[in-house]
Amino acid sequence: MEEKQLGERIKNLRERKAWTQEHLAAAANISARTVQRAEDGALSPETLSAIAGALDVAIEDISSPKRAPSGWSRITPSVFYDDPNAAVDWLANAFGFHVRLRVPGSNGKLMHSELEFEDAVIMVGPTYERWKSPKSIAGVMTQGLYVFVNDVDAHYKRAREAGAKIIAELEEYHGHRRYRVEDLEGHEWGFAEAVHP
Repeated sequence: MEEKQLGERIKNLRERKAWTQEHLAAAANISARTVQRAEDGALSPETLSAIAGALDVAIEDISSPKRAPSGWSRITPSVFYDDPNAAVDWLANAFGFHVRLRVPGSNGKLMHSELEFEDAVIMVGPTYERWKSPKSIAGVMTQGLYVFVNDVDAHYKRAREAGAKIIAELEEYHGHRRYRVEDLEGHEWGFAEAVHP
């Protein structure tokens, strides 16, 4: 892999975790300047190993990316919260997500987390400069998330009992039985199951 492509791959993996260069530097126990040089494609084998360890990927996943790393799909959404600690707990309770990773920062605020739902992964991180929660921008939506579940009626009941704001009741639409809901900071989620004739 050419040096420029290697640096771009490191940058993409870092941004997928919603990390700044400083976050990666702290996790890899290297300087922020070393991370900057690595993302420009100038790094030693030792730096590559440290960065791969911090990103929790195999060195081959950085140097020879022919597929998504194990445990990931090619498209993995990230959502950002003013209070990511509370958001992760709420999402697990209301929507049944499983928390597979929490990375706390030095101030105790969650820097990065990964939630699983069946074979899917979603990342949750803190708001930062361009990464915003709808709560902090007057409820403006910049994305929606659509998730297939095995029993949408049971899922609806669980979300409602957890205090989720239902914004569209259960309905059948284009072959799906679905509902839409807002989480505690205003992100919109759709949950659905296929309706078989």
